[in-house]
Amino acid sequence: MQKLKTFLVKWIKVSLLICILGTLLSAAHVAWFYNSEASTKKDCAVIFGAAVWDGNIASHALSDRTFSAADLYKKKLISCIVASGGPSRNAMHEVDMMKKLVTIDAELPESVLTLDYKGLDTLSTLRNLDTSRSYILVSNDFHLGRIKLLAGQTDLKDFDLHASTYLTSRYPKEPYFFFREIIANIFYGLRLNKIKVIDSIKETLNL
Repeated sequence: MQKLKTFLVKWIKVSLLICILGTLLSAAHVAWFYNSEASTKKDCAVIFGAAVWDGNIASHALSDRTFSAADLYKKKLISCIVASGGPSRNAMHEVDMMKKLVTIDAELPESVLTLDYKGLDTLSTLRNLDTSRSYILVSNDFHLGRIKLLAGQTDLKDFDLHASTYLTSRYPKEPYFFFREIIANIFYGLRLNKIKVIDSIKETLNL
């Protein structure tokens, strides 16, 4: 009985240590990409969807990402913009809001836009991209680590990350967003490693 108790205590300590180290590594991964800024020309910028609030008001995140992509176009770093997102609960579609911000507020021609209405999450947006083109992936700084991780699960070969500019101020809920990204990176990192292990076993067994 004493041996079992000793084993359980050690197992709990090791598990806690692994959880702490995993959390710290994930936090470092999120923070690493905070200052990402694209400086070389690519084919298109990609805007990752964010909330549209009730009353058809673009959230700060959506506005910041969209206008940052428009700014890249004005700087001639890209020649097209991919607006990717999903439906809103009680407002217009995220993609339609991006289109409005780009064409009306930023005064860019509609012809620069490629609309992806099936960008329901980060991975979907990445998988929906034409892999023959090069991209600047535009989102909030706290989101870029997850984008980088998930891009490794796709066939994208030529892309840069670009942190959107905060046009008003940083978000009051940013601590929550940062923590959410830590958890998301752990989840997707574990899933990615699981896929690699399975593929390695299949290759070994010639399946």
